[in-house]
Amino acid sequence: MRLSLLGKNKKILLVGEGNFSFAVTLLKYNLNIDLTASCFENNINEISKKNTDILKRCGVQVFLGVDATKLEEHKILSKENFDIVIFNFPHVGGKMRIEKNRELLRKFFMSIRAVLKSDGEIFLTLCDGQGGTPADKDIRYWHDSWQVTEMAAHGRFILVAVEPFDSSLFESYTVTGYRSLEKRFNTQGSLTHIFKLSEKPTIDNIAPKEKIDLKMYDNVVNWQNIISDISNISNISNDYNLSLYPKSYTFDITLPITSGFNIIKFYETLYNFAGLVISNVELLRYYKFYKLKETITFRITYESKKFPLYRKLTIDLHENVIPKIINKYLNIFVPS
Repeated sequence: MRLSLLGKNKKILLVGEGNFSFAVTLLKYNLNIDLTASCFENNINEISKKNTDILKRCGVQVFLGVDATKLEEHKILSKENFDIVIFNFPHVGGKMRIEKNRELLRKFFMSIRAVLKSDGEIFLTLCDGQGGTPADKDIRYWHDSWQVTEMAAHGRFILVAVEPFDSSLFESYTVTGYRSLEKRFNTQGSLTHIFKLSEKPTIDNIAPKEKIDLKMYDNVVNWQNIISDISNISNISNDYNLSLYPKSYTFDITLPITSGFNIIKFYETLYNFAGLVISNVELLRYYKFYKLKETITFRITYESKKFPLYRKLTIDLHENVIPKIINKYLNIFVPS
Protein backbone atom coordinates (compact mmCIF):
# COMPACT_ATOMS: atom_id res chain seq x y z
CA MET A 1 0.00 0.00 0.00
CA ARG A 2 1.54 3.26 -1.14
CA LEU A 3 1.33 6.08 1.39
CA SER A 4 0.48 8.48 -1.44
CA LEU A 5 -2.89 6.70 -1.75
CA LEU A 6 -3.96 8.13 1.59
CA GLY A 7 -3.91 11.70 0.31
CA LYS A 8 -3.49 14.99 2.12
CA ASN A 9 -6.32 16.11 4.42
CA LYS A 10 -8.21 12.87 3.92
CA LYS A 11 -10.51 11.79 6.72
CA ILE A 12 -9.48 8.21 7.49
CA LEU A 13 -10.94 5.55 9.78
CA LEU A 14 -8.96 2.50 10.87
CA VAL A 15 -11.00 -0.47 12.08
CA GLY A 16 -9.84 -3.71 13.66
CA GLU A 17 -6.64 -2.04 14.82
CA GLY A 18 -5.70 -4.63 17.44
CA ASN A 19 -2.79 -3.03 19.31
CA PHE A 20 -2.92 0.28 17.35
CA SER A 21 0.65 -0.14 16.11
CA PHE A 22 -0.40 0.55 12.49
CA ALA A 23 -1.97 3.88 13.49
CA VAL A 24 1.16 4.88 15.40
CA THR A 25 3.29 3.99 12.40
CA LEU A 26 1.19 6.23 10.13
CA LEU A 27 1.80 9.16 12.48
CA LYS A 28 5.54 8.92 11.87
CA TYR A 29 5.07 9.90 8.22
CA ASN A 30 3.36 13.25 8.95
CA LEU A 31 0.77 12.63 6.23
CA ASN A 32 -1.53 15.51 7.22
CA ILE A 33 -4.53 13.23 7.48
CA ASP A 34 -7.49 13.39 9.85
CA LEU A 35 -7.11 10.02 11.56
CA THR A 36 -9.54 8.01 13.68
CA ALA A 37 -8.48 4.60 15.01
CA SER A 38 -10.62 1.84 16.50
CA CYS A 39 -10.40 -1.74 17.68
CA PHE A 40 -12.90 -4.47 18.49
CA GLU A 41 -11.66 -5.18 22.01
CA ASN A 42 -12.92 -3.24 25.02
CA ASN A 43 -10.05 -4.35 27.25
CA ILE A 44 -6.57 -3.71 25.89
CA ASN A 45 -3.13 -4.74 27.09
CA GLU A 46 -0.20 -2.53 28.08
CA ILE A 47 1.23 -2.31 24.55
CA SER A 48 -2.12 -1.18 23.17
CA LYS A 49 -2.58 1.27 26.04
CA LYS A 50 0.83 2.81 25.32
CA ASN A 51 -0.03 3.19 21.64
CA THR A 52 -3.43 4.75 22.33
CA ASP A 53 -1.78 7.28 24.64
CA ILE A 54 0.57 8.27 21.81
CA LEU A 55 -2.34 8.62 19.40
CA LYS A 56 -4.43 10.74 21.76
CA ARG A 57 -1.52 13.08 22.46
CA CYS A 58 -1.29 13.62 18.69
CA GLY A 59 -4.98 14.46 18.41
CA VAL A 60 -6.14 11.12 16.99
CA GLN A 61 -9.62 9.95 17.96
CA VAL A 62 -9.44 6.48 19.51
CA PHE A 63 -12.41 4.18 20.08
CA LEU A 64 -12.47 0.80 21.80
CA GLY A 65 -15.17 -1.83 21.43
CA VAL A 66 -16.00 -0.95 17.83
CA ASP A 67 -17.59 -3.78 15.85
CA ALA A 68 -16.64 -3.25 12.20
CA THR A 69 -19.75 -5.18 11.15
CA LYS A 70 -22.10 -2.88 13.07
CA LEU A 71 -20.73 0.60 12.43
CA GLU A 72 -24.22 1.98 11.84
CA GLU A 73 -24.95 1.30 15.54
CA HIS A 74 -21.99 3.29 16.91
CA LYS A 75 -23.24 6.53 18.48
CA ILE A 76 -20.32 8.65 17.26
CA LEU A 77 -18.89 6.95 14.17
CA SER A 78 -22.33 6.49 12.58
CA LYS A 79 -22.56 10.29 12.32
CA GLU A 80 -19.21 10.61 10.56
CA ASN A 81 -18.35 10.51 6.84
CA PHE A 82 -14.89 9.21 6.03
CA ASP A 83 -12.93 9.44 2.78
CA ILE A 84 -11.11 6.16 3.43
CA VAL A 85 -11.74 3.21 5.73
CA ILE A 86 -8.80 0.85 6.30
CA PHE A 87 -9.18 -2.71 7.58
CA ASN A 88 -5.86 -4.56 7.77
CA PHE A 89 -5.72 -8.33 8.04
CA PRO A 90 -9.24 -8.99 9.31
CA HIS A 91 -9.65 -12.33 11.03
CA VAL A 92 -12.25 -13.86 13.35
CA GLY A 93 -9.56 -15.76 15.26
CA GLY A 94 -8.86 -19.46 15.29
CA LYS A 95 -7.69 -21.65 12.44
CA MET A 96 -9.38 -22.79 9.22
CA ARG A 97 -12.52 -20.66 9.54
CA ILE A 98 -13.07 -19.75 5.90
CA GLU A 99 -16.85 -19.39 6.14
CA LYS A 100 -16.68 -17.23 9.27
CA ASN A 101 -14.07 -14.96 7.73
CA ARG A 102 -16.20 -14.60 4.60
CA GLU A 103 -19.13 -13.69 6.81
CA LEU A 104 -16.98 -11.13 8.63
CA LEU A 105 -16.14 -9.46 5.31
CA ARG A 106 -19.72 -9.64 4.05
CA LYS A 107 -21.09 -7.94 7.16
CA PHE A 108 -18.28 -5.37 7.15
CA PHE A 109 -19.04 -4.30 3.58
CA MET A 110 -22.75 -4.10 4.35
CA SER A 111 -22.12 -1.93 7.41
CA ILE A 112 -19.42 0.36 6.08
CA ARG A 113 -21.73 2.47 3.92
CA ALA A 114 -23.03 4.05 7.15
CA VAL A 115 -19.72 5.88 7.72
CA LEU A 116 -18.22 6.22 4.22
CA LYS A 117 -18.65 9.09 1.79
CA SER A 118 -20.43 8.14 -1.44
CA ASP A 119 -17.15 8.54 -3.34
CA GLY A 120 -15.04 7.10 -0.54
CA GLU A 121 -12.69 4.13 -0.67
CA ILE A 122 -12.13 0.99 1.37
CA PHE A 123 -8.61 -0.40 1.78
CA LEU A 124 -8.74 -4.04 2.80
CA THR A 125 -5.41 -5.82 3.27
CA LEU A 126 -5.24 -9.63 3.16
CA CYS A 127 -2.48 -12.20 3.11
CA ASP A 128 -1.51 -13.62 -0.26
CA GLY A 129 -4.09 -16.17 -1.34
CA GLN A 130 -6.86 -15.10 1.02
CA GLY A 131 -8.60 -12.73 -1.39
CA GLY A 132 -9.34 -15.34 -4.01
CA THR A 133 -8.57 -13.11 -7.00
CA PRO A 134 -6.08 -13.49 -9.89
CA ALA A 135 -3.95 -10.84 -8.16
CA ASP A 136 -2.84 -13.43 -5.61
CA LYS A 137 0.39 -15.26 -6.31
CA ASP A 138 -0.80 -18.13 -4.14
CA ILE A 139 -3.89 -19.11 -6.12
CA ARG A 140 -6.15 -21.19 -3.92
CA TYR A 141 -9.25 -23.24 -4.62
CA TRP A 142 -12.61 -21.50 -4.18
CA HIS A 143 -13.32 -23.26 -0.88
CA ASP A 144 -9.95 -22.16 0.56
CA SER A 145 -10.18 -18.40 -0.06
CA TRP A 146 -12.28 -15.58 1.32
CA GLN A 147 -13.78 -14.56 -2.05
CA VAL A 148 -13.35 -10.88 -1.29
CA THR A 149 -15.01 -9.51 -4.46
CA GLU A 150 -18.18 -11.51 -3.86
CA MET A 151 -18.34 -10.54 -0.17
CA ALA A 152 -17.84 -6.88 -1.10
CA ALA A 153 -20.68 -7.09 -3.62
CA HIS A 154 -23.14 -7.66 -0.78
CA GLY A 155 -22.46 -4.07 0.26
CA ARG A 156 -22.52 -2.82 -3.38
CA PHE A 157 -18.74 -2.38 -3.55
CA ILE A 158 -16.55 -3.22 -6.54
CA LEU A 159 -12.83 -3.90 -6.57
CA VAL A 160 -11.10 -1.09 -8.49
CA ALA A 161 -7.41 -1.65 -7.66
CA VAL A 162 -5.01 -4.03 -5.92
CA GLU A 163 -1.77 -2.77 -4.38
CA PRO A 164 1.08 -4.71 -2.79
CA PHE A 165 1.24 -4.13 0.96
CA ASP A 166 4.77 -2.87 1.51
CA SER A 167 5.53 -4.16 5.01
CA SER A 168 8.91 -2.38 4.94
CA LEU A 169 7.01 0.88 5.38
CA PHE A 170 5.45 -0.43 8.58
CA GLU A 171 8.28 -2.23 10.36
CA SER A 172 6.91 -1.42 13.82
CA TYR A 173 3.44 -2.65 12.88
CA THR A 174 2.62 -5.92 14.67
CA VAL A 175 -0.33 -7.75 13.17
CA THR A 176 -2.43 -9.39 15.89
CA GLY A 177 -5.44 -10.76 14.03
CA TYR A 178 -4.15 -14.28 13.41
CA ARG A 179 -5.60 -16.67 15.99
CA SER A 180 -6.06 -13.64 18.29
CA LEU A 181 -2.42 -13.81 19.33
CA GLU A 182 -0.21 -10.83 20.15
CA LYS A 183 2.49 -11.77 17.67
CA ARG A 184 3.58 -10.97 14.15
CA PHE A 185 2.72 -13.33 11.31
CA ASN A 186 4.01 -13.49 7.78
CA THR A 187 2.71 -10.59 5.68
CA GLN A 188 5.06 -11.25 2.76
CA GLY A 189 3.15 -10.85 -0.50
CA SER A 190 0.10 -9.36 1.18
CA LEU A 191 -2.23 -7.27 -0.96
CA THR A 192 -4.33 -4.19 -0.29
CA HIS A 193 -7.65 -4.39 -2.12
CA ILE A 194 -9.26 -1.02 -2.90
CA PHE A 195 -13.04 -0.84 -3.24
CA LYS A 196 -15.52 1.82 -4.27
CA LEU A 197 -19.28 1.97 -3.95
CA SER A 198 -21.36 1.17 -7.02
CA GLU A 199 -25.04 0.82 -7.89
CA LYS A 200 -27.31 -2.16 -7.42
CA PRO A 201 -28.33 -3.62 -10.80
CA THR A 202 -32.02 -3.20 -11.57
CA ILE A 203 -34.21 -3.53 -14.64
CA ASP A 204 -33.83 0.24 -15.12
CA ASN A 205 -30.03 0.57 -15.15
CA ILE A 206 -28.54 -2.60 -16.71
CA ALA A 207 -29.04 -1.51 -20.32
CA PRO A 208 -26.02 -0.10 -22.24
CA LYS A 209 -26.42 3.44 -23.56
CA GLU A 210 -25.47 2.34 -27.05
CA LYS A 211 -27.93 -0.12 -28.64
CA ILE A 212 -27.08 -2.61 -31.36
CA ASP A 213 -28.82 -4.02 -34.42
CA LEU A 214 -27.97 -7.64 -35.25
CA LYS A 215 -29.65 -7.78 -38.66
CA MET A 216 -26.15 -8.29 -40.02
CA TYR A 217 -26.26 -11.79 -38.54
CA ASP A 218 -29.46 -12.87 -40.36
CA ASN A 219 -27.64 -15.44 -42.47
CA VAL A 220 -25.41 -16.85 -39.70
CA VAL A 221 -25.86 -20.60 -39.20
CA ASN A 222 -23.93 -21.03 -35.95
CA TRP A 223 -25.50 -18.85 -33.25
CA GLN A 224 -23.08 -19.88 -30.54
CA ASN A 225 -21.42 -17.09 -28.59
CA ILE A 226 -22.70 -14.24 -30.78
CA ILE A 227 -23.17 -12.03 -27.78
CA SER A 228 -19.55 -12.52 -26.72
CA ASP A 229 -18.55 -10.57 -29.84
CA ILE A 230 -20.89 -7.69 -29.10
CA SER A 231 -18.19 -5.73 -27.30
CA ASN A 232 -16.60 -5.28 -30.72
CA ILE A 233 -19.84 -3.83 -32.06
CA SER A 234 -20.76 -1.41 -29.32
CA ASN A 235 -18.46 0.27 -26.81
CA ILE A 236 -19.81 0.27 -23.26
CA SER A 237 -19.62 3.69 -21.63
CA ASN A 238 -16.75 4.20 -19.22
CA ASP A 239 -18.44 6.86 -17.09
CA TYR A 240 -18.12 4.65 -14.01
CA ASN A 241 -15.46 2.73 -12.12
CA LEU A 242 -14.53 -0.53 -13.80
CA SER A 243 -14.47 -3.60 -11.59
CA LEU A 244 -11.36 -5.75 -11.46
CA TYR A 245 -11.85 -9.51 -11.55
CA PRO A 246 -15.67 -9.51 -11.58
CA LYS A 247 -17.33 -12.77 -10.59
CA SER A 248 -19.19 -14.83 -13.20
CA TYR A 249 -22.34 -16.83 -12.68
CA THR A 250 -23.98 -19.14 -15.20
CA PHE A 251 -27.64 -20.17 -15.36
CA ASP A 252 -29.84 -21.80 -17.99
CA ILE A 253 -33.14 -20.48 -19.29
CA THR A 254 -35.72 -22.38 -21.35
CA LEU A 255 -38.21 -20.61 -23.62
CA PRO A 256 -41.21 -21.90 -25.54
CA ILE A 257 -40.76 -21.50 -29.28
CA THR A 258 -43.74 -19.62 -30.60
CA SER A 259 -44.55 -18.59 -34.14
CA GLY A 260 -42.35 -15.72 -35.11
CA PHE A 261 -39.62 -16.54 -32.59
CA ASN A 262 -36.38 -14.99 -33.81
CA ILE A 263 -33.15 -16.11 -32.22
CA ILE A 264 -31.31 -13.02 -33.44
CA LYS A 265 -33.93 -10.79 -31.85
CA PHE A 266 -33.47 -12.73 -28.61
CA TYR A 267 -29.71 -12.05 -28.53
CA GLU A 268 -30.24 -8.43 -29.48
CA THR A 269 -32.86 -7.89 -26.77
CA LEU A 270 -30.71 -9.38 -24.03
CA TYR A 271 -27.82 -7.12 -24.91
CA ASN A 272 -29.81 -3.94 -25.49
CA PHE A 273 -31.70 -4.22 -22.21
CA ALA A 274 -29.34 -6.19 -19.95
CA GLY A 275 -25.94 -5.96 -21.59
CA LEU A 276 -24.22 -4.46 -18.56
CA VAL A 277 -24.72 -7.66 -16.57
CA ILE A 278 -24.53 -10.34 -19.30
CA SER A 279 -21.21 -11.38 -20.81
CA ASN A 280 -22.26 -14.37 -22.92
CA VAL A 281 -25.28 -16.34 -24.16
CA GLU A 282 -24.88 -19.83 -25.54
CA LEU A 283 -27.49 -21.89 -27.34
CA LEU A 284 -27.65 -25.32 -25.66
CA ARG A 285 -30.44 -27.31 -27.26
CA TYR A 286 -33.85 -27.54 -28.86
CA TYR A 287 -36.48 -29.92 -27.51
CA LYS A 288 -39.62 -31.08 -29.30
CA PHE A 289 -42.51 -32.53 -27.29
CA TYR A 290 -44.86 -35.23 -28.53
CA LYS A 291 -47.63 -32.68 -29.15
CA LEU A 292 -45.31 -30.72 -31.43
CA LYS A 293 -44.53 -28.11 -28.80
CA GLU A 294 -40.94 -26.88 -28.97
CA THR A 295 -38.61 -25.26 -26.47
CA ILE A 296 -35.14 -23.77 -26.73
CA THR A 297 -32.59 -23.58 -23.92
CA PHE A 298 -29.85 -20.99 -23.55
CA ARG A 299 -27.01 -20.72 -21.05
CA ILE A 300 -26.52 -17.15 -19.83
CA THR A 301 -23.28 -16.00 -18.21
CA TYR A 302 -23.68 -13.01 -15.91
CA GLU A 303 -20.65 -10.80 -15.33
CA SER A 304 -20.37 -7.05 -14.92
CA LYS A 305 -17.63 -4.45 -15.01
CA LYS A 306 -20.02 -1.91 -13.49
CA PHE A 307 -22.25 -3.69 -11.00
CA PRO A 308 -21.18 -5.80 -8.03
CA LEU A 309 -22.72 -9.24 -8.44
CA TYR A 310 -23.06 -12.04 -5.91
CA ARG A 311 -24.87 -15.34 -6.31
CA LYS A 312 -28.19 -14.54 -4.63
CA LEU A 313 -28.48 -11.20 -6.45
CA THR A 314 -27.66 -12.82 -9.78
CA ILE A 315 -30.30 -15.50 -9.23
CA ASP A 316 -32.82 -12.72 -8.67
CA LEU A 317 -31.76 -11.06 -11.94
CA HIS A 318 -32.04 -14.37 -13.78
CA GLU A 319 -35.39 -15.41 -12.32
CA ASN A 320 -37.17 -12.06 -12.14
CA VAL A 321 -35.55 -9.31 -14.19
CA ILE A 322 -34.52 -11.17 -17.37
CA PRO A 323 -37.95 -12.89 -17.77
CA LYS A 324 -39.65 -9.47 -17.54
CA ILE A 325 -37.40 -8.14 -20.31
CA ILE A 326 -38.08 -11.17 -22.50
CA ASN A 327 -41.82 -10.90 -21.91
CA LYS A 328 -41.93 -7.15 -22.55
CA TYR A 329 -39.82 -6.98 -25.70
CA LEU A 330 -40.31 -10.45 -27.22
CA ASN A 331 -43.78 -11.23 -25.90
CA ILE A 332 -42.59 -14.60 -24.60
CA PHE A 333 -43.65 -15.94 -21.23
CA VAL A 334 -40.78 -17.62 -19.37
CA PRO A 335 -41.99 -20.58 -17.27
CA SER A 336 -40.73 -20.58 -13.68
